Amino acid sequence: MTMIEHNNLEEYQDPVNYDLEFGGEEDKYQFYLELARSNPGEVLELACGTGLTTIPLAKAGIKMTGVDISSAMLAHARLKAEGLPVTFIESDARTFESDKRFAMIYLTGNAFQAFLSDQDQIGLLATVHKHLQPGGIFAFETRNPKGTELADEEETGWGSFIDKDGNNVKVSGTQCYDASRQIMHWVTIRDWGNKRTTSRISCRFTDQDVLRSLLTRQGFRIEHQYADWHKTPFTPTASSIISVCRK
Repeated sequence: MTMIEHNNLEEYQDPVNYDLEFGGEEDKYQFYLELARSNPGEVLELACGTGLTTIPLAKAGIKMTGVDISSAMLAHARLKAEGLPVTFIESDARTFESDKRFAMIYLTGNAFQAFLSDQDQIGLLATVHKHLQPGGIFAFETRNPKGTELADEEETGWGSFIDKDGNNVKVSGTQCYDASRQIMHWVTIRDWGNKRTTSRISCRFTDQDVLRSLLTRQGFRIEHQYADWHKTPFTPTASSIISVCRK
């Protein structure tokens, strides 16, 4: 995931265990695959990370390009994608340049929220608009502030996963919300049994009305907004806003 604050890159230094913690979202992969098939042509994923979504689409025969700012994540993505119709490029999504024009561009993993200022969001959307074919699809998801608990929280258990060595890793964290900037600061704590590690990440929360206005100003028409990967229509209290737009 492309991140703007330097602290955000802390989450992306261990790509193998990242996949084990965050992989397996089959409903999401299917959503983006169906969307790509509905508008045939090459697809670009911005903030692609280790290719958790890029690679399933490539395995289904979609020609893919993945862009991310993290060299470590991309190195693992390239290993996993050997022999598939996918190219990975290290670049910042706000300034990425290519001669290609894509039938579809998307971000996932709530990557849109990593763009923490108005300038960052506009830079991202300018990249998307420039590289989309006329009539092309732009899709992404973001947490809905009206459907998310934004209060400050002390350390709370978040779950667990099995790491590459077979160890059960307990995951917990804290959150602190800066309402003036609409930015949540999370500290993730992982208990590996023999050690505890921490990493920081910050995400901006943009409400639906502001998001709609921003997209319209940047040259996109919102065709659908969903609450989940099963295409449940968005409601004001849904936890997610999944937006499907057209240039």
